[in-house]
Amino acid sequence: TVNKPAGWWWSTPDETFEKDTFWTATRFKDTLLGLKLTSTGTPQNPRIQCTIFSQTELTPPQQQDITGMLKRALRTEEDLTEFYALAKKDSILKTVVEDLKGMRTAAWPELFPALILAVTLQMAPMTRANQMMNLLINNFGDQASFDGKTIRYWPSPNKIASSTVDDLMTKAKLGYRAKNLTAIAKTLQQGFPTMDDLWTMNAEEAKQKLLTLHGIGDYSADIIIPGMGFPIDVWSAKIFHILFFGEKPENPR
Repeated sequence: TVNKPAGWWWSTPDETFEKDTFWTATRFKDTLLGLKLTSTGTPQNPRIQCTIFSQTELTPPQQQDITGMLKRALRTEEDLTEFYALAKKDSILKTVVEDLKGMRTAAWPELFPALILAVTLQMAPMTRANQMMNLLINNFGDQASFDGKTIRYWPSPNKIASSTVDDLMTKAKLGYRAKNLTAIAKTLQQGFPTMDDLWTMNAEEAKQKLLTLHGIGDYSADIIIPGMGFPIDVWSAKIFHILFFGEKPENPR
């Protein structure tokens, strides 16, 4: 689930996966946490042992809240029975299920990194989007050092809200996106549902809430919403056209 053969990282580009153990970081209620997760189960009976690293002692209620967030973001209680029944009847999905048995559709632990991804993907090829994200993390992000690892993590909304648009344009090469990201950060700073809050809403309600953020449209909202929508961009259109029709589309847009 966290170490996909292709696709996005789970929480931050810096996370590390070695021998069924996963080191990453996330921010929970403005507190940066280091996470060490180890798989102690099987695809049929999954079980995860998690060690949380924090600069301040966490109370039992805080530990319980963080556990709930991790269970939600890792989709540990997702029932895949219906999907597997469907996959057995499909020539393509049948192979996927054999190769990736037990994989969940992992969700974002925290909202702001998902928003950063959505904003930097807008009208940009992958090399450009990765450049912007890397510069944001290097120049405005945080880092967690724990268990012999140092994990770089995304900027906080407070950090971006207090930065100037010119600074973001210069140091992170965001272009017009700098204004959008600053406006989003200020809205989150003033009060906006967390990712956990969005999960209590139905998908359409959560999407409509996200659409109120400056610079977030249908495509970006579909990247972020709980359970994820189905955002189709020009690259996806090419892939699906080849998959379903056996040839490249003349005009993927």
